Amino acid sequence: MTLTCDRLIKFDLVETVEKNADVDLAVKLFSLKTEIEKIDNFIKESPSFPGSTDKIMRGEMVSVIGATLSIEGTVLEKEEIEQSLKKAELGESLQRKEQEAENSRQVYAFIRDFVERNRDTGFEYSESLIRQIHSYFTASMNYLSNVPGQYRSNFVATFGVPRKESLCRTQSEIEEAMKNFIVWLNQKQTGMLSHQIFIKAIMAHYYLSEIHPFGDGNGRTARALEALILNAHGINDYCFWSLANFWSNHRDQYLYHLHNIRITLDPVNFILWGLEGYREEITRIKEMVRKKVRQLMLLDYVQYLLRNKRRENIKINHRIVHLVELLVRIGRVPMRKFMDSPEVRGLYGSCSQSTKTRDFNKMITNQLIYIEQVEQEFFIEPNFKILDYITYNV
Repeated sequence: MTLTCDRLIKFDLVETVEKNADVDLAVKLFSLKTEIEKIDNFIKESPSFPGSTDKIMRGEMVSVIGATLSIEGTVLEKEEIEQSLKKAELGESLQRKEQEAENSRQVYAFIRDFVERNRDTGFEYSESLIRQIHSYFTASMNYLSNVPGQYRSNFVATFGVPRKESLCRTQSEIEEAMKNFIVWLNQKQTGMLSHQIFIKAIMAHYYLSEIHPFGDGNGRTARALEALILNAHGINDYCFWSLANFWSNHRDQYLYHLHNIRITLDPVNFILWGLEGYREEITRIKEMVRKKVRQLMLLDYVQYLLRNKRRENIKINHRIVHLVELLVRIGRVPMRKFMDSPEVRGLYGSCSQSTKTRDFNKMITNQLIYIEQVEQEFFIEPNFKILDYITYNV
């Protein structure tokens, strides 16, 4: 038995499966959910500074824009996306792919703003909200048979890999499907599986993709709705959109799962795979946040040593502080390249070689830097391990 329009608009695939779900499935889902929530809480509770937070979020937004577009066949490198967004900020004219990138940025900015504005009062999902997201995605694009924010009029649409026809083929079927979909979105499910917010988000993504209500941009709109649901339920601002990265990195498998649900009416494998992917993505963000916190801690420690050099009996100076700041910014680098950089050359322009040597010896002695030889090359990097020593020896 394959999925039909009448079966789709019941929106109960998960509820049907969970009636016969075994204990092993429940345990696996609970374990994944617990892991994800732990990592999410770590990220939320980590110190946040405007500069570092904005940099991580900007990088993730650029990555997600590229991911959600690449699934649809539009390939843009991160540098191209950054350039597109800068051109849009300056009001310059955009080429087609650049406009798609800017439209995607507007969608995710809209989601964050919408959730923030309604965080205290709450909100209900609506067709107009989904139409608005679609309108942002497809504005100024002139996609064939597509009007931004309006349901399609070509009722035999094909999509996916392998190609399949839409289940909703008439205007009344699309309208009924969307009406029932909104009711399902606003209902609070109570089942072992269906009440989980991650499952709700993933299934909302799947259901909207199957309804395929628009002439173009359905996949992007579905993935944005998934992100909106996660952000609205408290997933941290770094990660609410992260599933798009995972879907893109595993595009063939992603399309296979979407197709397979239509044939089997069983979304469990897609859900489990999606949760594992989200855990992978959120773990990656956690490491970025940890790295940023450690960078800030090391910089703070060096400033502390400078302020208290008499009491600590560590004779560091402003040159050393600048060197550590530079290394924290650029990370591990060949020693020759570092010494030849304009910043280091400028710092020691009027100093003797013995002064430079003395400064580097002080950094090594006080474990502020780490130098490693790999074959014939020396590499220098900030020594974050000193933070562990400080933590356990204060």
